[in-house]
Amino acid sequence: MIAGRRPAGALWLVRLLVLMLVPVVSLLVSSAPAQAHPALVTSSPGAGYAVTSAPREIVLTFNEPVSLPDRPLTVRDADGVQQTLRVVLDADGATLRGVPAAKLAIGAYEVGYRVIGRDGDLIADTFTFGVATPVGAVSGGNGSSGGVGNPEQVQGLTTVLRGLLFVGLALALGGAYLAWRVDEATGGLPGARPLLRTGSLLALLGVIGLLAGLGSLPEILDRVAAPGVARLLTAEALLLCLAALAARRPCRGALAAAFLLCVVLLEALRAHPGEADGVAGAGLTVVHLLAGALWLGGLVHTLRLTAGWRTSKPRAVRVAVETYARNAFVLFLLVAVTGTISAVTLLPSLADWTGTTYGRTLLVKLALFALVLVVALLVRTRMRRVHRPVGLPAPHELAVPAATVPAHEPRQWSRPAGVEAALLAAVVLAAAAVTSVTPTRLVPVSSLLTAPIGPTLRVAERVRQVSVSIVASQGRLEVRADAPDDGEPLTIDLTGQVRLAGGVERGLDLTSCGESCWTGPVEWATGVNAVSLDVDAQRWEAGRVSIGVSWPAVPTTGLLARVQSAMGTRSAIDTVETVTSGFGIVLPSSSRRTGQEFLESQPWTEGGATDAVLLEEAGQRTLLFALPALGYHFAMRLDSQDRVMSERIVTPNHLLTRDYGYPPA
Repeated sequence: MIAGRRPAGALWLVRLLVLMLVPVVSLLVSSAPAQAHPALVTSSPGAGYAVTSAPREIVLTFNEPVSLPDRPLTVRDADGVQQTLRVVLDADGATLRGVPAAKLAIGAYEVGYRVIGRDGDLIADTFTFGVATPVGAVSGGNGSSGGVGNPEQVQGLTTVLRGLLFVGLALALGGAYLAWRVDEATGGLPGARPLLRTGSLLALLGVIGLLAGLGSLPEILDRVAAPGVARLLTAEALLLCLAALAARRPCRGALAAAFLLCVVLLEALRAHPGEADGVAGAGLTVVHLLAGALWLGGLVHTLRLTAGWRTSKPRAVRVAVETYARNAFVLFLLVAVTGTISAVTLLPSLADWTGTTYGRTLLVKLALFALVLVVALLVRTRMRRVHRPVGLPAPHELAVPAATVPAHEPRQWSRPAGVEAALLAAVVLAAAAVTSVTPTRLVPVSSLLTAPIGPTLRVAERVRQVSVSIVASQGRLEVRADAPDDGEPLTIDLTGQVRLAGGVERGLDLTSCGESCWTGPVEWATGVNAVSLDVDAQRWEAGRVSIGVSWPAVPTTGLLARVQSAMGTRSAIDTVETVTSGFGIVLPSSSRRTGQEFLESQPWTEGGATDAVLLEEAGQRTLLFALPALGYHFAMRLDSQDRVMSERIVTPNHLLTRDYGYPPA
């Protein structure tokens, strides 16, 4: 045997394995875009778009008849509040309708659907749409529109108002809790009363301000009639009024505290963790808010007791401080643990923390919280130094001034404790800012696009591992990018320019219209306009892609039906197909099928094809159209008999290139 040469038997075995694997891999790859399960063909309102009037119904059309499990259709607003729907499945079994019980208010909505296909598989997904005023959504005509800013913009006034609400709850609940614990330790020694009424009124002021920010009185009343944030705020205002009334009499302090606890529960229902994880998220938020309120309010009440007892009852000060310190440690642990779990749930990766306004605001809150922890440790150290020589007195000794306890001793810890209280208030303000910022996955209505106006051209290309699609309409360009979904957050950066027909080059002024979505103004010239885009998808390979836009876009009617008729009558169609997703080796495959088999493999035969445009250049006829609900874009080259000679299909994850031949009958 010659050294380094593979044995003949082994070589034969390798060749056999390769021959066996090629058709298997080709089959797996080529079947990637096939519709083996029910798929959403169209939706009204359109996914990712804003409408200027509230829809009377949400309509979802699937490519095959479906059956419905429990809760087949849900609609939630940006606060996570589920809207009441009457769900109906049409007689054809493929159209699902949801009729809202009340008019949808202005804002963003997430539609979730769950259906069962004929094969018994459960299919579930979500999409977003918005209801906006005519100038309340991104039009793209001039790069901006009234009321449109950063999609994650922090509303300053909202932050202040929510801060008032949280501080009010803290003063009332935290003060009442610590007063109860100190009364137990001191035998009911008279001292400063908890700020139940003051805190309730302060929180009420914040809620009234938040309600006023929803619009005029008729608009607020209209929104209160339907489930949503207005109804929650109205309930909170009523509970705070009842708490303030109950707090007028000290004997009803427990009743006032019960009303305030209900407010905390309502706040948890509209918080981001509650929206993300339902009951579990709301439960975490209840514990987090309550522990934080008891911590801050308890510290403020301790400082008030210290101010009143400093000279007359210094021993009672010691009891109050020790009581607060024991409870503060447990409250700190609760705040830290629940806050960490909620944060990790909403922001699972480091990129979410540093790359979004929500994450950065949360980092500021955490930095302040860490500073509070340092100051709190300093306060506890001072307390141990002050109280080490003298044990805690018995309750009957508290009202007796002690010459052995210098009156200045409480000041040694009360000053840093005051700093701790101020920092805790800053943490509360940061928490209010966090609740005023929308997490990345919750898209505000101001970032949603209005639907294109007039004739529209939809074209897409694959650049390595990323699919890039554009929607060209009158005066506007819309760009979307799709990268592989590996479960990790991804930020795609995109810039570009356009070479208009005639040779004039211009940069594209693109603004964000959501996740991996950009829009900008373009005055298309008659002819072929070349759009060049530079795509940076971080860990996924991308680069520069050029897409031609033939303008004006002239819609064609009936051509796709003629193509379907021409292809369906063929007895044999030879197909050579290449599928690529940007990974590994591209394996072509060949097959022969009948016309009916061809049509059964095409998703557009089920309906949902939009914006069909016929381009006729250099003697070639190219039909362009898209299935927006699936993210599929087609470019078919047709012959004079409306038969498909070749086609390119760009999907969110693949590029399919097919050449067709028609053997003699």
